[in-house]
Amino acid sequence: MDPTIHPAALFIRKDNRYQKIRIRDILYIGAAGSYLEIVTPQEKYFISQNLSQFTRKNSIASLIRVHRSYIVNMDWVDSFNHDYLYVGSIQIPIGAAYRQRFMDGIRCF
Repeated sequence: MDPTIHPAALFIRKDNRYQKIRIRDILYIGAAGSYLEIVTPQEKYFISQNLSQFTRKNSIASLIRVHRSYIVNMDWVDSFNHDYLYVGSIQIPIGAAYRQRFMDGIRCF
């Protein structure tokens, strides 16, 4: 995917149809074995893909990989410390290998 393109939505196969998920509605994406769990405020979706495949195919500015098992939508991050970020009450670890990229994606004062 061209990194200059900013898609507004993804389409996820669900029950013999493709369901539209708006990027702005994605809270985070977590690795669940050989599947990805895409979490929105309303629902969870599962797709057969790993995080590396997803990030290679989808260059979306607001979705940042913060751990070997997590991608977060920066629009939903409420707070963070050195080791964790918080999306509402959900605590997501920040991996050492991904910390700098996460920090580069935010503004701190």
